[in-house]
Amino acid sequence: MRLIEFLKSNFFLPNLVSWLVTKIPPIVEHNLGKYQAIKKAFYLTAFEQLEGDYLEFGVFTGSSFVCALRAHRSLRFLGEIETKFYGFDSFSGFGKVSEDDKHPFYQNSTFSVNEEKVVKNIKKRAGDLPVQIVSGYFEDTLRGKTAQSLGVRKARVVLIDCDLKEPTILSLDFLAPVLQEGTIVIMDDFFSYKGSESRGVAGGFSEFCKKNPDILWRKICDYGYGGVAYIVSSKK
Repeated sequence: MRLIEFLKSNFFLPNLVSWLVTKIPPIVEHNLGKYQAIKKAFYLTAFEQLEGDYLEFGVFTGSSFVCALRAHRSLRFLGEIETKFYGFDSFSGFGKVSEDDKHPFYQNSTFSVNEEKVVKNIKKRAGDLPVQIVSGYFEDTLRGKTAQSLGVRKARVVLIDCDLKEPTILSLDFLAPVLQEGTIVIMDDFFSYKGSESRGVAGGFSEFCKKNPDILWRKICDYGYGGVAYIVSSKK
């Protein structure tokens, strides 16, 4: 009660807090949430001793990929799980974007990055962990293929950070054979396109679920500014 009375008559503290919160760049808050989601996914799968690999669709600067490497390494005390790390990106943006996937923020120029620098940083941070980076547009690297063709046994943790519906569908179709009970799939920008359930990453996930009713999901958490994580609760 004293605190309430104090806040009713003193505006400095709430003004200071709101000022501090609004000064933090949204991208920083969002990425912190994403890193926590990655750590949570590795913890939950390590706790269950779930064998499998990490796959990231949309590597960009590699910060999330490096976080995954570190999260895996930090949780080895729960048991050694052999995990290979796969990253997929063109490093040149999206290429040709369908009419349905057009968005004012998701532009090729926004997501073009120096591939050599990104890959060098990832491999430096990987240490003894096995890493494979697949460079190219998803249309060329994923369509008509499966994760098994790259040597993926099972998926342990997945990050889909490719923003658009079409590459999300390509990513999930590529993953389908290696999804298992307990696989955690983290999806970034799930509420873009004004919250549409038929466009963007959410639209891709919805379409995949309709095509694969034998795979059942449970939501684990929301994070940052529109990210979600789901776990495969059953695969018949």
